[in-house]
Amino acid sequence: MVCKGANSELQLKLAARKYARAVQKLGFPAKFEDFKIENMVASCDVKFPIRLEGIAASSHGACSSYEPELFPGLVYRMKQPKVVLSIFASGKVVITGAKAREETYAAFENIYPVLAEFRI
Repeated sequence: MVCKGANSELQLKLAARKYARAVQKLGFPAKFEDFKIENMVASCDVKFPIRLEGIAASSHGACSSYEPELFPGLVYRMKQPKVVLSIFASGKVVITGAKAREETYAAFENIYPVLAEFRI
């Protein structure tokens, strides 16, 4: 089951429980067990424009893909934590693939110096 829109792990778990309860009320033998988060998405704005071409041409190019004719953002595949960041020239960043909130924080802490280096 996919739940989205929750702002915390607790909200997500409560929403999943409510859904299981609704399925039970319909007469199906649903059970709420083995709850785990498979993918977490976080977004932020660093409030400064970023030179995406610079990141792609730098030593970070091995971890990134930038093809503006296909997608306006630079896709950065971070190894540790194992997440994918979509970085936009406007300064907006979307982090996907995290399994815990701490991974999103670690990813941002790792990428921020790179973003600052290529600040316009």
